Amino acid sequence: MSERLGSLLVPCCILLVSVYASLYVGLLPPLWFSILPLLPLILAGVAILLAWHFNKGRVLILVLLLLIPKLYGDSDQDASLTAYLVVSCFCIALLGFIPERGFFNRFAVNRILFVVMLVCWCYAIERRWVSFSFLDYAFFHSSFTWSTVLLWCVLCLSTTAIGAAWWLSGDTFRASGLISIICLLIISHFVSSDTQFDALLSAQFLLWIWFLLMESHRMAYLDDMTRLPGRRALNEQLVGLPNQYAIAMVDVDHFKKFNDTYGHDMGDKVLKTVASQLKLFAYPGRAFRYGGEEFTVVFRGKHLAESEKALELVRESIEETLVEVFDPKKKRDVDVNVTVSIGVAFAALAESPDSVLKRADEALYQSKKKGRNRVSKSLQPKNV
Repeated sequence: MSERLGSLLVPCCILLVSVYASLYVGLLPPLWFSILPLLPLILAGVAILLAWHFNKGRVLILVLLLLIPKLYGDSDQDASLTAYLVVSCFCIALLGFIPERGFFNRFAVNRILFVVMLVCWCYAIERRWVSFSFLDYAFFHSSFTWSTVLLWCVLCLSTTAIGAAWWLSGDTFRASGLISIICLLIISHFVSSDTQFDALLSAQFLLWIWFLLMESHRMAYLDDMTRLPGRRALNEQLVGLPNQYAIAMVDVDHFKKFNDTYGHDMGDKVLKTVASQLKLFAYPGRAFRYGGEEFTVVFRGKHLAESEKALELVRESIEETLVEVFDPKKKRDVDVNVTVSIGVAFAALAESPDSVLKRADEALYQSKKKGRNRVSKSLQPKNV
C-alpha cells in the first residue's frame, strides 16, 4: 500500500503546485512572462533528450502527445483541443499497458505512426473533411450529441483503465500517466488564458523529467528481477552506517541443484519468492540483493534487539512458502519449498563494515555446515 501511494505522491504534488501557480502566473516579472511561452518547448526538449539517453520510447511518444496542442498554435484552438484530448488520453492510457521497446526502432516508429493516424483522423472529423451525420443527433433527446457522449466515454474509459492498472500494480509510469490525463482535463475545461496553459503544460513535462530521473535511479540501484536494492545501494548503505549495526547474509540452500533440476527460469522464480519474503518480514532491517542466490539484510541503531527475531521469522516464512515450478520430468507443475541459511554479525566498536560483512559470511558458512535452514550468529572479534 505504501509503495503504491508513494508512486502517486510526487506526481500529485507537481499537479497541485502547478494548478496553484497557474492561478498567479500573471504576477510574474515581465522577463519571466516573456519566457513562459517557450518553457514547455524547452522542458519537452530536455525530456526527449533524457528519454533518448535512458532508451525510454514510451516517454518519447508521451512527450510528443503533450506537445500537440502547443504545436497547433492558436488556429481553431477549440477544435484542435478536442482532437488532442481524445487522442492523448486514449494513447496515454494505452501506453500504460504496452511494454517498453526502446527509444527509436521499428516498435517506436509503429507507435508514432499509430498516434499520428489517430490525430489525423480526429482532426479530419473536426474539420468536417470526414463526416458522420448521426453523431450530430441529440443523445436520447438530451442537450448532448452522440459525438459528445462518445468523447466522454473515451475519456472516462481511459482514466478508469489506467487508474485501475496503477492501483493493481503501483507502477510509477501508470501513476504519472493518470496524473497527466487529469491535468489534460483541467487544461481543456478550466484554463482561461495562454499563460495558464503554458504553466500547466510545463509542469507536465517537468513531471516526466522527474519520472526519467527516478528511472535512472531505479536502473542504477534496484535489482530488476527481485525488485530489491542491489549491490551498489548496499555499498552506499555500508558507508553511512552508525556505530551500532548488524549485517546478515542470506543464502538459498541447494540452489545450484534446484537450477539443474528445474531450470534457471524456475530458479529465478525462487529468488523472487525469497525476495518477497525478505521485503515482508525482514523489518526493521533493510534487504538487498547481494548477488547470485545471496541476499544481505542490514539492521541499524535501536532496532538491533529485534534483528535475530526478524531473521528467524524470515527463515520460517521462506520454509513455509510453497513455490509452484514446472517439473520437466513429470511434465507438470509441482509445489516445492526452499530453505535459506542465514549468518548474522553485530558490529564491534570501530569495526569496519567490510569486516562485519566478512564475519556474517563466516556465520553463514557455519549455518551451512550445521545442516542448513538455520540462523547462526558470529562471535564478537577479539581484536578490531
